[in-house]
Parts: sequence; structure tokens; C-alpha cells
Amino acid sequence: MIVTNKILLEEARNGGYAVPAFNVDNLESVIGVLRAAENTQKPIIVQTIPRTLKYGGIPAYSALVRALYKGNPDISIHLDHGGDIEICKACIAAGYTSVMIDGSQLAFEDNVRLTKQVVDFAHEAGVSVEGELGTIGGKEETEATVRYTEVSEAEEFVARTGADSLAIGVGTAHGVYKGVPHIAIDRIEEIAAKVDTPLVLHGASGLSDDVITACIKAGISKINFATQLRQAFTEGLKEGLALNPDAFDPKAYLPSAIEKVREAAEKIILLCNKNA
Repeated sequence: MIVTNKILLEEARNGGYAVPAFNVDNLESVIGVLRAAENTQKPIIVQTIPRTLKYGGIPAYSALVRALYKGNPDISIHLDHGGDIEICKACIAAGYTSVMIDGSQLAFEDNVRLTKQVVDFAHEAGVSVEGELGTIGGKEETEATVRYTEVSEAEEFVARTGADSLAIGVGTAHGVYKGVPHIAIDRIEEIAAKVDTPLVLHGASGLSDDVITACIKAGISKINFATQLRQAFTEGLKEGLALNPDAFDPKAYLPSAIEKVREAAEKIILLCNKNA
């Protein structure tokens, strides 16, 4: 079934595993991640960022996932890093089952106010909401100084907003890491001990398997992967073009890209479910 993040992440939190959330950009990446989910029979989250939605149109991606999804295992369709109320409403109208409202660049009170507004109308529509507190490096739209999420603020934020999941800042960054990232596993543990709401880790592409496993053990229930899939797609595309140098039909060389995305996604899914 296509369900909400709330359903998937509460099961993950209780089961001691994490649900991987894959950022998709096109038909091929959607096919790849859905095949990976079908092959492993493990739940996934298919998500898009605002830049992707601007590129292809908001209704297109939900329709694409729904058209290709075969009914098993459970998945959700999620807006990643929604920046305002309007895009959240548009995604809900287009069939998304979960939205993220990212008010992390705002002052705490403004973040609470914005997130609560989205929670109120999303819950009326049966859609779950992810909020963010603290900062994550290399954001899609702006660069920000990384600030770890404070435990006391996390408690207050989820209590006042009613958010169904919470993305926290613990030293990760979006994009390609320029050095060895230092992830505050102890901060994840501290927040997880005080907050019943499932926790989300952004910027996982480039983290070692051991670090990802440690994050899950510490209390992370959802992990976002974007760069890793884009790298896999590009590698597969180059391989397909090299194998078919005279081809002008995309159907001749794009299957290689689909296969690379599937391979990468399957490895991630198995890693996230290692301790299930």
C-alpha cells in the first residue's frame, strides 16, 4: 500500500531499523528504487525536493510513482525540504502522503508556528508531516552553519507542533562530503531518549556503513539518500552510452542507469534493515 511516513516510521522505530528515503529525479530513478523495494520486500520512501518539482511539475512525480508501484511492499510519497505552506498544499493535492516543512532557518518560535500550521491542515487531509530543527550542511537552497539540535528544543518542538517525524542536525551535510564527517551519535541517543517522535537523518550519502548502522542503533528511523543515487544514475548512463555509442534511442542506454540505481538502492535498503 501507499501509506504515510507516520505509519512506516513508527514501525521502524519499534522494530529497530530505518526506512531509507530516496530522492528521485526522473522516470529511471523511480523505476530503479521501486524495483529495489520489490526485490527486497522492504518499505521505502520515494521523495522529491522542490527543485525537482519545479523541473518536472508537482503532479508528475506522484502520478509516476503511483503508476509504476505494484502494491508491495508499503511505500510513501514524500515532499523533502518543503520551504513554504503553498508547496506543501500543492503536494498534498497532487497525492503526496507525507510532506516536510523546513523552517530550520527561522527563529525557533517562527519555526514552531510554521510547522504547526502545516501539521494542522496536513493532518486534516490524512497526510503526515516532517519538521526540522537544527541545521544540516549543504542545504539545497542555502548554505548554513551547522548547528546541532538541542535536546530541550527538540522536546518542546514536537510537543508544540505535533510533527510526525523530526529531522535533526547532528553533523551531516547534503551533497558530497569534502572530508570525513563527524556525526554526533551521542546527540541522537540523547534526543531519542527524550522524544517519542521518529527521528530523521539527512545527508547520508557518503557516510560509512558503520556510521549509518550506529545512527540507526542510536535512534534514527528515516535516512535520506539523494547524491548517492544521482551518482549511480550518472555512472549507469555513461556506461550505457559507452556500450551503445551509435544509439540515439534513450531506451538503448538508459536501462544501464536504471540498473545502477536499483543496485545502489538495494544495498542501502539492506543496510538500513540490517538489525531488523
